Amino acid sequence: MQITELFDTLNEQELSELLTLPERETPAVPVHRIRRRVNRTLDEDSAERRIHMKQISRKGICAALIAAVLLTGALAAASRLNLLRGWLQEDAIGDLVVNTEKQSIDNGDLRLTIEESLADETMTYVAYSLTALTDKGQATLDSLRPEDGITQMTTGDIVASADIPDREALVKLHTSTSTKATNRAPAASSMHTETIPTTQPDRLLYRSYFLGCGGVYLTLDGTDERLDVPQTANAQSAEIEFELYTNVPLPNGTDGTFYSLRLTSLGYALDAYAWYADARTQDFDLEYMLSFLMKDGSIRTMAQLASTSSTRGSGRWNEVLDLKTVDAVILNDTAYYLDGCDPKPYALPDELHILRLEPTVIYTMPGLYNDEEYHFPVLGYPAEDLLTPFGGTVDWDADTQTAVLKLGDRTCTVTVGSPDVLYDDGETFSNQFYPSVAEFIDGTLYLGPIDYERAFGIRCCGRDYYTGDPIDNTDIKALYHTI
Repeated sequence: MQITELFDTLNEQELSELLTLPERETPAVPVHRIRRRVNRTLDEDSAERRIHMKQISRKGICAALIAAVLLTGALAAASRLNLLRGWLQEDAIGDLVVNTEKQSIDNGDLRLTIEESLADETMTYVAYSLTALTDKGQATLDSLRPEDGITQMTTGDIVASADIPDREALVKLHTSTSTKATNRAPAASSMHTETIPTTQPDRLLYRSYFLGCGGVYLTLDGTDERLDVPQTANAQSAEIEFELYTNVPLPNGTDGTFYSLRLTSLGYALDAYAWYADARTQDFDLEYMLSFLMKDGSIRTMAQLASTSSTRGSGRWNEVLDLKTVDAVILNDTAYYLDGCDPKPYALPDELHILRLEPTVIYTMPGLYNDEEYHFPVLGYPAEDLLTPFGGTVDWDADTQTAVLKLGDRTCTVTVGSPDVLYDDGETFSNQFYPSVAEFIDGTLYLGPIDYERAFGIRCCGRDYYTGDPIDNTDIKALYHTI
């Protein structure tokens, strides 16, 4: 019997007792104390013990196993990760230990508390609370509380603001150190904050993450104290310095200079610059020029490892990255090794190169522009031109006007003139804004407004414009895609 099955045999009271066991951060409980607790429970009814020994023994085994697992940390992720679940999945934090030791400051009316955090030299996740201590503090919280069912999202330095006399931010998050990447200033590239729903009337919860900083602290209006977000135990880091003055050709026809790359367990900080790109007509994310040679010989692209929320060369991983599994970073067909070995040539497979596609107007939609009737263009791309370079396939059925699209382990089905996309996991997505996600024009199947990342794992990493002030989609000259 597996531990999950043993767990299911326990009733609600037994579960409650087991799940109050201490976590790894607290002093360990001796094994003999666990054994005495289990035996005491079993001996409460001797007749029941004799008659149902097999079943009760299983429960005892379950108690011991669960206790041992909790105390050794094997289930620590599930027991520690709570408020940060909005940014991280429970099974995605690896061996890192979430900081749960609470820190607080107050201004007499409100208490600010760091509840949970994960932080290293490039990335900070933090969950924190505001608690009312007085009627004035409660009035401030009431003015900040979002409407029922609404999650507030903010970016920038201000976490929460209120009608306080000096009109300053109530809570601020500040950066205190740099990413240690070459030439990078000690400032965050981006900060995202959202409210966490709570039923407690005297408390508000928030979670934030910072990209591109090596230290974060919180302040509360009305006090000179601050709360420093602690660095996470067991976090890894590595830095690569690229060959000096190496200009790398970019897919949009310009060159980029790459200086250094800082890798950590939670994210990355890239110091690179496209000197000659015209920002009004060209937009390309330089980090997507990077791929990763893993210890097992496989290659992972930046798009496969990193979250979509990246900016100015800083970003976060989809899940904690174990740097011991990474052998080298590949840039411009050259491998730069994490252990400091000399760079070596390493040519990427064709399907891992970045693809540039020019869009086609596949239909228009009526609407208003400046109070006048206007037909908005909807852009599409030939399905084969999009999928074939990445190793994908298009299976077209002319009779049903349906296509099965495959790339790697992902498959989806589209029908001409339909807003629906059927995924291989049985889920159907219906685009409520567009009447069709696929059109067949002059013998070519075009894919329109489809979430390419959800469907195929293809990510947009840049675009070209005809002008520097795009008005509608017809100003898009080309898009760049990667997997």
